Amino acid sequence: MSGVGWLFSCTLIAVALIIASVSLNRWRLERRTAAELRALVATRPSEVLWWMSAALPEPVARYRELAVGRRAPVRTLKLRHRGTFRTSPTAKPLPILGTQLFTADPPGFVWCARVVLAPGVWLDARDMAVAGKGSMRVLLDATVPVVDAHGPELDQGSALRLLAEMVWYPTALFDARYVIWTGIDATHARATLRFGELEVSAVFEFGADGLPVGMSAQRFTDQGELRPWGGTYHDFRVVSGMRLPFEAIVSWQLESGPYPYAHWLIEAVAYDDEALRTRPDTVGNRE
Repeated sequence: MSGVGWLFSCTLIAVALIIASVSLNRWRLERRTAAELRALVATRPSEVLWWMSAALPEPVARYRELAVGRRAPVRTLKLRHRGTFRTSPTAKPLPILGTQLFTADPPGFVWCARVVLAPGVWLDARDMAVAGKGSMRVLLDATVPVVDAHGPELDQGSALRLLAEMVWYPTALFDARYVIWTGIDATHARATLRFGELEVSAVFEFGADGLPVGMSAQRFTDQGELRPWGGTYHDFRVVSGMRLPFEAIVSWQLESGPYPYAHWLIEAVAYDDEALRTRPDTVGNRE
């Protein structure tokens, strides 16, 4: 075999090994994520019955009537989104596709997403808030660990994300076993979420139409520093008897100014899908 032929054969073998390694690691990632999704769905709900029994501040009571009326509480939500994500304040927005499974009793979520860095190069991300604990895992091309974070500060951040995203299944916002509202003024109210043994709070702002325009809180950064953080809600639509935003922008407030890093556009929502009880791993599929 000539030198050129030998080099070509070695290159083909190397490429095949790389492809096989990525495929194997992708399979391992999907199995691990499927187990986390099953754990979320398997969480036992409370035996206490409820239905919006707590007194609410005026702007929250108005929002409740607009958002859910007398609709029965949602148990699960499967959500699919697209959008963009920025990995730093100076980075350009990158395309992202994600799916997320939420539960209402007790509240929790598992989010899986893929950020495309370049053709053939991507990040697989999984964020989770289950049973009072949060964790974040990011892999390059399903293989190289980039982030594997957990601990009290991440618990706080994951719980705040959960609270902010309850607008997508708003009946959960009015379950007084988990969320308590405190009035501030005619257009603001504070929501406190009980997440396991942890409590987190955020201020919601309501617009002239009675729907939330945004929320804000103090959240821990990756460096362990408390910073102003929050999001804005847009494009409300009626789905399954509820009003929910189909667009959200999430930002950090840095000393240099606002850093909007996530821009979600909702593509599909499905409530109380019975198939999730037997096949929750379908949430991880990128449809």
